[in-house]
Amino acid sequence: MTRILVVEDDPSIRMGLEDTLTAKGYEVEAVGKGNDGADKALGGRFDLAVLDVMLPDIDGFEVLR
Repeated sequence: MTRILVVEDDPSIRMGLEDTLTAKGYEVEAVGKGNDGADKALGGRFDLAVLDVMLPDIDGFEVLR
């Protein structure tokens, strides 16, 4: 199964992405902070990461690095 990591601080957007992707058959993990996203990415195997650029702690570009 394809695993997707969603890093988005806006709860309504995060839940919408998670619900839509799950309904399409993807396994989704979603977090609201950049540091949490970086930790999840390093600790798991994901096929795709959807990153918000403007996060409250570290931005999406830093998570990507």
